[in-house]
Amino acid sequence: MSPTNLIPRDLSAKPIFIIVMGVSGTGKSTLGNALATALSFPYVEGDDLHPVSNVAKMSAGTPLTDADREPWLALIRNTAERLALDQDPSAGLAATRTQPRSGVVISSSALKRYYREILRGRRTIGAGDAQAPPRELATYFVFIEGPREVLVDRMEKRPGHFMKASMLDSQLNTLESPVGEEGVVVVSLRDNTEEQVRKAVEGLGKLAGAALSESVASTIDPHKHSSIFIRCIVEYAMEAISHAGTVLGVLAKDGVVLAAEKKVTGKLLDLSGAKEGGYGGSGEKIYLLNSNVIGGVAGLTADANSLVNYARTAAQRHLLMYNEDIPVELLAQRLCDMKQGYTQYGGLRPFGVSLLYAGYDPHYQFQLYHSDPSGNYSGWKATCIGANNGTAQSLLKQEYKDTIDVKEAIGLVLRTMSKTMDSTTLGSEKLEFAVLTLDPVTKQPKAKIYKPAEIDALLAAEGLTKKDEDTEMKAA
Repeated sequence: MSPTNLIPRDLSAKPIFIIVMGVSGTGKSTLGNALATALSFPYVEGDDLHPVSNVAKMSAGTPLTDADREPWLALIRNTAERLALDQDPSAGLAATRTQPRSGVVISSSALKRYYREILRGRRTIGAGDAQAPPRELATYFVFIEGPREVLVDRMEKRPGHFMKASMLDSQLNTLESPVGEEGVVVVSLRDNTEEQVRKAVEGLGKLAGAALSESVASTIDPHKHSSIFIRCIVEYAMEAISHAGTVLGVLAKDGVVLAAEKKVTGKLLDLSGAKEGGYGGSGEKIYLLNSNVIGGVAGLTADANSLVNYARTAAQRHLLMYNEDIPVELLAQRLCDMKQGYTQYGGLRPFGVSLLYAGYDPHYQFQLYHSDPSGNYSGWKATCIGANNGTAQSLLKQEYKDTIDVKEAIGLVLRTMSKTMDSTTLGSEKLEFAVLTLDPVTKQPKAKIYKPAEIDALLAAEGLTKKDEDTEMKAA
């Protein structure tokens, strides 16, 4: 370990906000993604933050006005501040972590100096409104510069993009070059992405100092013993999950079914909150993440509670921003981004939880995803996590068919759980159950987390009702 790495990191240093800027067609998204990866910072596509009205204008070939752009630029700044706050090393348990300086990369055209001042947090939209002071971010711009003929050629090869090639001249005329402004690094459009990243990192390192250089060094040249240690604790977390209560999910053509094994059982356990079927404190394994997504967890329940709260917040932010339920895969990605971040730095441990996400969105209909502590996720037709997952997977492979409906899926799930749970009897005190379907009237996703009496009724219908122990003893 070099002496530089023995120096304590300055946890009070401002987070870094990097805007990858340029006219349309310069490859801001490509460079932004690559730069964020090199720095281990989150990346946000600035165009995704445009309101619907702006997208409609650009799709029609109508240039945006300053009045159109100002709320969008303010939202970009607010998004950067929020993401910086999420990474704040002074918040809660994260105060002990030793990761390098935090930051975020966002792409935005930022054509005028006035726009860049908004992104720097120096101009307030609606000055008459009472607003909280902007969070301090060390703000830098990476400007992609290139000739018009190259830009036209690149834009004509992007069919379906809302920004039309005919609007390029409008952007070039509007552009106020940032060259010479403070905190600006210039890269060439003619360079490949790898070379652009190298030059951007080099320039940003000179501007931001050792803190950013440390971030880059830790990403590009990590110490072998650190990576081995991280890999070991991730594997340990995954092994611990394999001994947790079983959680099983099956995707049907008209819904998704989840079932989970309760580990905390007993005659003295107060289940008075169970009257609402998992909402009143009785839910240990299955949670409502959003109106269109339910989740099943296997592993450390305390870690699961933290991830569930994060997922619910992410879903509500998406609803507030886009006025739609968050797509299922996007929610899985958001949680996996967070989980993967906890495998990158010393002073942190991975979340000891695997999750099943059962959800619906109008893009891909019903979906079932699985994610593990490393931050990997994958889509499934039927899967199982927790104890005896190998046996459950074998049973599901034998009985699952693509044409299965919810009623058949319920039976398959219950039969599989009865054969894999470490229990001689199967009852509502040891089982949580949920189904996601479409409401026949509103055609909106409807999540149902079953009450104990309803679970017993399902078991009885499948002939899996637990036997009366007193009757067995008398018969013996």
